[in-house]
Amino acid sequence: MTLVIAGHDIKKDDSSPTSSASTRGLFVAADSTITNGHQTLLSGFKKIYTLPIKVYQPYFVGETFRGYQTVRLDTNCFIAFAGSTVTAQHILNGIGNHLGAMRYAYQGSGFMCPGTYRILMNCESNRLYNAATEWADDMFLDRHMEDLLSGEIVAKTVHHVLKISLNDAKRHKIDEQGWNSLLTQYVVGTYCEVKKRNRLFTFKPRHKREFGEHGQIVDIEVDQAEILPGELAVLGMMRFEARAKAAYQAAFEAKADVKKVMFDFLNMAIDEVQTNGSLEIDRPALLKVFDRGDMLELDRRN
Repeated sequence: MTLVIAGHDIKKDDSSPTSSASTRGLFVAADSTITNGHQTLLSGFKKIYTLPIKVYQPYFVGETFRGYQTVRLDTNCFIAFAGSTVTAQHILNGIGNHLGAMRYAYQGSGFMCPGTYRILMNCESNRLYNAATEWADDMFLDRHMEDLLSGEIVAKTVHHVLKISLNDAKRHKIDEQGWNSLLTQYVVGTYCEVKKRNRLFTFKPRHKREFGEHGQIVDIEVDQAEILPGELAVLGMMRFEARAKAAYQAAFEAKADVKKVMFDFLNMAIDEVQTNGSLEIDRPALLKVFDRGDMLELDRRN
């Protein structure tokens, strides 16, 4: 079991009549134990990852496209998970492979319908690979490729990898325990060039059942949601969710450092669980902060 807590690092601002809070990036806190449901298998297991995002620019010889050779945008996002480590490692590899090979492209265009510059996954259809097309030398200038990496693109990529990976994995699941292993949850933080702010998304797989909630499991759906400033993402041990959200709101109203308060809450939860005779979550506990592609470990308790 795992407990992951993530949110926006906000501070109450009474000086501005139009804004009630200032945002200073994102934070994520997690324990680091691996269990099989009955006993601890490993402590100190990494559950928060920094993933590179690399967007390649097209290369031309004259008016002819010759492939992608150079990274124009090199940044990072983060992802944390709660659930099966085997499932998570497979998913993380897929997300990393996709985010590390993004492409600037030009899609659409026609009579009365101009095309647009955008960022695509490497596996998406790309007009640049149309050998019959010649491209003018005033296309794909630097200004055309600025501020295109949105939170939606990163979230779409993560959701895409989850769907194809889970669709592949479900073929091997024959009982309830096997299906449950696919319900690993994720939270992703990224900087959105379009909206000029850090954004936070959760991805929570769930069973799709035949004939209602007690029917046979037939598929896995993935619920995606954006966590806005003032909201909190809690993964794993959901019995702490309501208390964590209350502590987060109280810290904000008191103008306290919300990220440090939530790290204290995580460590309180670890103590509470262990006092009750369980080792479902354990230290080391980590607190990390993220802003505009930069990830930093802020605190650790062993």
